[in-house]
Amino acid sequence: MKQLLTIFVLLCVLSACKSRQMKDELHRVDSLNQNDVSLDTITTMQDVVEYFDTWGSNDEKMISHYLLGRVFQDQHDIPRALRCFREAASFADTTDEDCNYLRLSRVYGQMAELFNQQRAPRLELEAENNAVKYAWKAKDTLNAIIFYSYLDGAYHMLNEMDSALYYNQSAVQMLKDYGYHEYAAGILPMSIDIYLRKKDYQRAKLIMDEFEKSITLQDKDMLYGYKGLYYEGMGRLDSAEYNYRQLLQNNINNSQIETAYKGLLSIYHQKGIIDSVTKYANLYCETNDSASFSHSADAITRAQALYNYEESERIAEQKTKEADEYRRMIIYTIIIISIVTIITYRFIRRQERRKRESLMAANVEYTSLLMQYQQVQKDLDLSKQDSNKFRETKEMEIKALQQQLSIYQETPQITEHWNIEQAMLDNPLVLNLHQMAASAKKPSQIQWRDFREFFEREHPDFYYHINNKDVMLSPQEVITCILIRLQFSQGEIAALFSVSKQRVNNIKSSINKKLFQETGASTLDNNIMTL
Repeated sequence: MKQLLTIFVLLCVLSACKSRQMKDELHRVDSLNQNDVSLDTITTMQDVVEYFDTWGSNDEKMISHYLLGRVFQDQHDIPRALRCFREAASFADTTDEDCNYLRLSRVYGQMAELFNQQRAPRLELEAENNAVKYAWKAKDTLNAIIFYSYLDGAYHMLNEMDSALYYNQSAVQMLKDYGYHEYAAGILPMSIDIYLRKKDYQRAKLIMDEFEKSITLQDKDMLYGYKGLYYEGMGRLDSAEYNYRQLLQNNINNSQIETAYKGLLSIYHQKGIIDSVTKYANLYCETNDSASFSHSADAITRAQALYNYEESERIAEQKTKEADEYRRMIIYTIIIISIVTIITYRFIRRQERRKRESLMAANVEYTSLLMQYQQVQKDLDLSKQDSNKFRETKEMEIKALQQQLSIYQETPQITEHWNIEQAMLDNPLVLNLHQMAASAKKPSQIQWRDFREFFEREHPDFYYHINNKDVMLSPQEVITCILIRLQFSQGEIAALFSVSKQRVNNIKSSINKKLFQETGASTLDNNIMTL
């Protein structure tokens, strides 16, 4: 036993150490990522992901898959990076108020960036919109607007220039409204580009002037290209040539070099200088290698197809898991409902049995007392010729029995109302009903009919009064009146009707209203005895 305890403690310690190790590594890689350090040499994230998939919270699973995706992204393994980002997003429970919306927005932001690199604008739009939505939910205002501004690039790629211009200018205005003027200036080139394409040179110049006021040296190099296009569009070819050459002199960026060669080609074509046209046409063609572009397009198509295929597989797998979980839930629900139903049924039956047994015991006691009362009443009648002392003794016994009988009555009877006809109490029909009440048995229709006819013969005036059509008592209410007249307790009446005592009380209230125009059941017994 001691050895087992030692092993158990050792396993707990090892488990705690493993957990601490994995959490530390997760935080270390996360810190590197947040500081823009390349993760291409990280080799531990696969182990971290496997650990948290088994032992981690949903948030830890999301972060670990996201960081593994960032490792693949820095290693230029785009398909696996996309798959990791998609898996990371699947662990976010957006119905939970504690959902890590900040991290989730970054996941979708990285997906959008990859789709942009892969020239898949439709997929980029979907991911970028999610990045915007969850950044707002995280109250990350700046990044929400920045993600929003990236929508202009996707629409630009789709050649939907009006939409691109709308999102760019909306983002610029929001950044200014929140006081982020440097960020606002940084995204102005998109509007410049679109206005130049639209040949709206006046607006392009206004935005270029605004952009130039707050640019860095690198941004200034970028501006040479826009100025070249602007001056070329305005017919100022020398100024355009100067800016294209400045762009060519100060940049090694292929895109900007291509812009410079294309601009100079256009300038010399307009000037009619054939040698220069030939020179820059060849340079432009070398920069814009169509074969390389075609290969890039094929890679894009393959990456997007792979993403769509894996996404379909993931959705199919997820639906299969959901169906299995749904079936298990149904089975568990049926089992739980069955168990609860059986327990409830048994509990109700047990309660009903106890209630029935209690009612029967009370009715047996009441019948016994009533019979005893009848016997003492007989003795009292016989004692009229005997001594006064004997008579007083019997009267005291009768009074004591009346008090005991009253315990079983919901409304204790006035003393003189206990003086009922002995012949009726001794009738077999009446005695049989007491016995049935004591056994909680319900009389048949024939037994009720015989009982009612017997009482009608013995008490015609009373029966006529309660059976009067003007009163409109129901058959059950008529029987109730007769039973009350014959001193049946409320428990006995409930047993004979096979209803609750509360139901009997409701019947008595109805009778009291119809016969005596009184509310409630408390006065009915005494009222009945006065008829």
